[in-house]
Amino acid sequence: MAESRHVTDVLIFGSTGLFGQALVSAAAARGLSVTGAARHGADATVDISDDASVGDVIDRVRPAVVINAAAIIDIGQCQQEPERAWAINARAPGVIAEHAARTGARPIYISTDHYFSGDGDRRHSETDPVCFLNEYARTKFAGEAMVMAQAEGLVVRTNILGFRGWTKPTFTEWALDIILKDRPVTLFDDSFVSSIDVDHAAQSIFDLADHGAQGLFNIGSRDVYSKKRLIEELASRLGRRLTQARTGSVSELPVRRAESLGLDVSKAESLLGYPMPDLPEVLDAIIEAGAQRNAI
Repeated sequence: MAESRHVTDVLIFGSTGLFGQALVSAAAARGLSVTGAARHGADATVDISDDASVGDVIDRVRPAVVINAAAIIDIGQCQQEPERAWAINARAPGVIAEHAARTGARPIYISTDHYFSGDGDRRHSETDPVCFLNEYARTKFAGEAMVMAQAEGLVVRTNILGFRGWTKPTFTEWALDIILKDRPVTLFDDSFVSSIDVDHAAQSIFDLADHGAQGLFNIGSRDVYSKKRLIEELASRLGRRLTQARTGSVSELPVRRAESLGLDVSKAESLLGYPMPDLPEVLDAIIEAGAQRNAI
């Protein structure tokens, strides 16, 4: 992947986060040299809202590929702090992509699926119209546009499942706590996703890069399912019963959000030459990762 003018194969912003950790592991497993960048605990300390900090690390590391997996993903926080959300989710991706392109690196931006509402479990392609129900969606979409302004920019829309191991629990960590301790929970049967485990997603992104992919691609499970089904099937595979679960609606949440998040992954499958994982394969990967972390 690296060319002679590059010192490092891959630079990953947000390397200590849920997806960043998986991307670092996937790069290393491929024998690539990788530098992680984050506010704390990474190879390089960086604040992506600081242009000089971003430029310094890219100039110093001289990567062949720059992956931006850093974001504010808390929808409530984005609503409460729209200027901060814009700085991290919209402006910073553009700055990173511009610096990457200037140094001959390929920019890759990890985006979201929070753009679709009102059509149930429909699969949405890369060309379907989007809607913005909150600041999170609005700022992430702006980030996409800024990255794709670069000729070799690659934007990946996805919804990931996995373990972070620190700070606020991920959806997966939260769900396992609910399942293993049989806690009271409301399961949404009207919120649809095509979530994919981080390991499958990370491998697919590096495969896209190897194929020279540019523009916008969906990466996710080839199945679309409700969050209720996701948690119930995970519990079933673990031999657990949810005796305190109730069925509810995503409309009960305080911040309005998109709920029809199914992705059509056929474009990526066609380029890569293999199918995206189905729900059973995603759940198997989550259970395996949880066992490795002694979380199950």
